[in-house]
Amino acid sequence: THSSKFDRDGYGFLLKFVRKQKGQPFCAEAVTLAAQEAGIAPPDLRNWGKIFTQAARDGYISRCDVPFRRVLGNGTLTLGWVAT
Repeated sequence: THSSKFDRDGYGFLLKFVRKQKGQPFCAEAVTLAAQEAGIAPPDLRNWGKIFTQAARDGYISRCDVPFRRVLGNGTLTLGWVAT
């Protein structure tokens, strides 16, 4: 399958971020905002969805029951992620 530079860079960034969390729950936006600061940004922020889906499929992360208020989602609540 074709993999874009963002797919590779974003996936690697997510895995490094997860390791630094040391098992603590985190929200997806924390990852996307930190990646932007590091110069890793897709043309559309929704592109992160497939990165998280792939990392979950690969067994690196899973949803947790800790809710986070979305900064980019008008304050709506969403469940976080945790390393598996």
